[in-house]
Amino acid sequence: MVHARYEVRVNGRLSERARGAFCRMDVRLVPPQTIVFGEVAEQSELCDLLALCSAMGLEVVSLQRLPD
Repeated sequence: MVHARYEVRVNGRLSERARGAFCRMDVRLVPPQTIVFGEVAEQSELCDLLALCSAMGLEVVSLQRLPD
């Protein structure tokens, strides 16, 4: 996989501290959800992003690849 942009939507509003866990991504609060988006260079980075969401107890609502 070559660089691609992804958007992950999770339920709820993330605190500032929780948003800091996604330091390489943009985070937007869109109540009642939070959108985390940005460039992912490798398949493993996408897996790491989803694992981080899981470890934080976040409910992932959707994952989509954004158009270039």
